[in-house]
Amino acid sequence: MRARLLDWLACPLCGSGLAFTPSCAQQGGADVETGALACASCAREFPIVDSIPRLVPGALDSGNAKTRESFSWEWLRYPGSLPEDKPIFLSETQLPESYWRGRLILDGGCGMGRYTRVALALGAEVVALDLSESLVRLLDRARVDPKLHLVQGDLLKPPLREDSFDAAYSIGVIHHTPSAPKAHASLSKLVKKGGHLSVWVYGSPGSYASFSTNPLRSGRSWLKSVLPLVWAVVWLRMLLSDGLRLLTTRLPVPALYALCYPLTWLGAVPLLKYLTFSVHPDFQVRLIENFDWLAPPYQSKHTKEEVRAWFERADLEIVSQLPHGVVPKVGFLGRKL
Repeated sequence: MRARLLDWLACPLCGSGLAFTPSCAQQGGADVETGALACASCAREFPIVDSIPRLVPGALDSGNAKTRESFSWEWLRYPGSLPEDKPIFLSETQLPESYWRGRLILDGGCGMGRYTRVALALGAEVVALDLSESLVRLLDRARVDPKLHLVQGDLLKPPLREDSFDAAYSIGVIHHTPSAPKAHASLSKLVKKGGHLSVWVYGSPGSYASFSTNPLRSGRSWLKSVLPLVWAVVWLRMLLSDGLRLLTTRLPVPALYALCYPLTWLGAVPLLKYLTFSVHPDFQVRLIENFDWLAPPYQSKHTKEEVRAWFERADLEIVSQLPHGVVPKVGFLGRKL
């Protein structure tokens, strides 16, 4: 961990600043590999392990503990960077390539760092925050890149100072917390005035009035001719999925991972593949994406009206909305007023 990171860290319990304990005082500006951080206000200490400050406040509830376990399992097995990472990142953050250079960015729920690496390549300085052990996938880069900072922490109690970041993004993450609205509110506070927040979450089909006004990606306009049927199918798919998850979220993580293999093979079969949760051409990616859908205990779904209200409550002016395909994906880019 580099001393520069202290400028943005805060105690997750009381929000006060943190400092290195005397036992890990830096020598000649060297990075801290192992040691601790202390809060002057509440006297709480947090360990630094493998150069990563571990700022999770206390024991996790069973849902969060299972979430951390499943995502650690998932992201430690995910393939490395994929060719589509950069175009997906630019599309889903809804910010252009020219935006990132020289800005301080928060990756809120970075996983193994797919999009962290893209933001770095675009010239940003990045604080990558995650609850799971998958942060270790970024250690190789963090040890040689002074613009990358790793932090283990909870999005509902982010160990970061308010009004610190030029922009923050959270791509498909906060619906895996106990409260997506609270996670969004926490992220919003970390962005400077005039800065940007980009978030997308799993969509709910909601009412037909809501579903029928969702923005579609180009090439999907044909759906409008069969929209009532599509709406009914999306509702049915969600109900069946939620029913299946009543079982899968209770399975031991290794057992569920093994059971995802037949589902992943099915994902290569024409037509039948749409009964699965991933149709990615790479087998290992399909496997992880099926596991990603079935494993986390927390998986909320939201309409665009709900998510828009989160942005409005946080004084974030909507800049743009993410279009999607058949299944709703609700995403907004907002600018803090």
